[in-house]
Amino acid sequence: MTDTPAPAEHGCTDPHDHSGHDHPPTGADLLRELVQGLSILSLVIPGLGVVLLLVILPMAPSTPVVLALGLALGAGHLLSLVATGLFVARTRKQLAVNPGLQAVRSAVEEALRVATILLALLLWPADLRGELGVWIGAGAALVWMALATAQTVATRRRLNRPSEWAERTVATMLAERVSARSTVLMRLLDVLGSITFQVGATVLVILTPVLAIGTFVLSVASGLSTLVLQRHAPADRSASPWAYAPLAIGLITLALAVLGLATMTP
Repeated sequence: MTDTPAPAEHGCTDPHDHSGHDHPPTGADLLRELVQGLSILSLVIPGLGVVLLLVILPMAPSTPVVLALGLALGAGHLLSLVATGLFVARTRKQLAVNPGLQAVRSAVEEALRVATILLALLLWPADLRGELGVWIGAGAALVWMALATAQTVATRRRLNRPSEWAERTVATMLAERVSARSTVLMRLLDVLGSITFQVGATVLVILTPVLAIGTFVLSVASGLSTLVLQRHAPADRSASPWAYAPLAIGLITLALAVLGLATMTP
């Protein structure tokens, strides 16, 4: 008797037909999806900045210089981040995941926030506190959005150019089973968390200065959640609840700020 191939299930008779099977993405597929996702993200982040300015436009203070003061606050936070990175690079890299270092950075950032708010109250005592807080917080958020946009564009350009770095990045993502979609989503969540926290924290502190202690605690909690997330395998991070903690903390901070503004409205 001659061996005859058994009929394939689901009506598929061609043994070379693999259309019904899922295959892991190739390096070229992953690179294409990642570049496309980063291209979209580089447009979405500036769009969020425009939406933010349109939303707070009805609460414009007496002078646009308030926004410049917020930009200076964001620049101060950025310098704090750079200084922390340089300190870690020159000492021990293990300090990058040290909770104490995160607490110090959060303390510096909140001290800068309080100092900026006190300066604003001194310069424009006749303006409503809520309006000053919203625009100072928006200015700080715009700095982080500009940084995130620049980083996204730079990463997309480096991936578009054939290089050892691009090959190594794609190979690492394939080995760790990290998808382009989850990478872009995590970046977007990080930006949204920064925006909501910056605006919410600044409003809370300007309404009630003692809440600077609360914003410090929330800032530390957000940083610690990121450290905990880094202990997970890269492929599992997007599914972990810790991945959404910074955004949740930012939304809670913003919700408390909106509630504070509503209760102070005559």
